[in-house]
Amino acid sequence: MDSTKFASNIDSMRKACSYNKTLIPQFETEILSALSYYPELDSTKIVFKEAKIKASLNARPTIGSILFRRRSKRKYVIRIKPNTGDSVATLEQVGFNGAVGVLGHELNHIVDYSNRGFFGILGRLFNYTNKKGKREYEGEIDRMTVEKGLGWQLYDWEDYVLNKSDAKVKYKAYKRAVYYSPEEIITVMKELEAEN
Repeated sequence: MDSTKFASNIDSMRKACSYNKTLIPQFETEILSALSYYPELDSTKIVFKEAKIKASLNARPTIGSILFRRRSKRKYVIRIKPNTGDSVATLEQVGFNGAVGVLGHELNHIVDYSNRGFFGILGRLFNYTNKKGKREYEGEIDRMTVEKGLGWQLYDWEDYVLNKSDAKVKYKAYKRAVYYSPEEIITVMKELEAEN
């Protein structure tokens, strides 16, 4: 993806993709670029915000919206870790493509949650209680991201985190254990290409 092309279309992307969205100005182009791949989330309320979290990013529905709102009226939050110089790779450290790829991954979590009822979302939380469940769940989300057409962008994110970032060995080991590796992403892209 060419970041200058997307930046030059920022006004039209705002009109097309920012309804019901609270954006972080610093990452507006990356967020809107990722959102442009998810027309099914056009009216979904999503708040993007910086937060001191252990991961690079995460997505979740708000508790109140799970309990008290219909699926179509839920509110979601994507939390983005600011660059604090610690052991975790952050959105502002990676290039444009990698940022769009990981944002696409988080948006797929929202697509997944929006297709589930209360107990379905609890089931997803249960997946996170063991390593095998995490791997299956995050692998499914990574595959959805590739299927959306963001394979190379997700590749750029994973390649940066595992091979170019200053993230600690423990964090990189966690990423390898739970998410698709760059090589696995390429394999999925080839599989999908062969199917079409």
